[in-house]
Amino acid sequence: MSDAALAPTVSAERGRPLVATPSRWLLSSAGLTGIFVAGLEAYLVYTRSEATLGSFASLIVTVGVTVTALVLAILRAEESRLTRELRTARTGTPVLRGLVARRRQNTPFLAKLFATRLGLAAVLLADGDRDGALDVMASGSPLLVRGGRLDRLRAVVDADLERSAGSPASLERSIQQLQAMTPIGNREADLYRTHVLVKALLEQGDPDTALEAVRMLESSHDDEQQLYVAWLRVWFDLDAEAADYRHAWPALAEGQLRMATLLARAHGAEKLVEKLEQRVSSIARPDHQG
Repeated sequence: MSDAALAPTVSAERGRPLVATPSRWLLSSAGLTGIFVAGLEAYLVYTRSEATLGSFASLIVTVGVTVTALVLAILRAEESRLTRELRTARTGTPVLRGLVARRRQNTPFLAKLFATRLGLAAVLLADGDRDGALDVMASGSPLLVRGGRLDRLRAVVDADLERSAGSPASLERSIQQLQAMTPIGNREADLYRTHVLVKALLEQGDPDTALEAVRMLESSHDDEQQLYVAWLRVWFDLDAEAADYRHAWPALAEGQLRMATLLARAHGAEKLVEKLEQRVSSIARPDHQG
């Protein structure tokens, strides 16, 4: 497993945008303004008007400025929605995930033109609705230009789809795809990438691969990344392997274990919850030597 595959995310709190990028904003604004200009010209030709486009220069500029501001607001709103959906896919309860999925269905028409469905697909996969996620992935925004970090996030969702198939071969493909990826640079997208990878490792059940993942993840200073370290260390009882290290792992803190337990419970991972609770109990009520 490469170091790049599990390297900590960009230090900024949110990292780089997935949707509201300058290039997407400018291209979308120019495209919509161009459609307005083309429609206006077609109207002048159809009505055989003696007026020229130049006589509508002030109107075109006003429309262009308005469209540019509107597109920026829509892209920023879509960025926030996508971020919330990725977080809900990782940490939300089934009730919250269902609420998010229903809310997406009520997206205003104009916003739908720029809406990415990747976050909704991630939420549906977290709920075990693979068919629904496949349907969502097959649809997309007619105006949202693909490319950049959105395509890299799409690759993570594709790996999650592979994981959800559940066969040994699909789990192996999912893990390989995620290992080969470099960090996206957006915090929630990279946390989701780690989430999918760790779930695939838990389902695959290979302690050696899990140990490699922990060795990469433990260098992260992100507290939420460390919750996945707790998942792997406890599920595979990897602390017994610490002797092979040049230094011992720090003990898992009770607070970290409790947060990891809440995260596991949100996904219905009852066996993992049981193991985590046993570890918490061993900290809260240590054996006393007489």
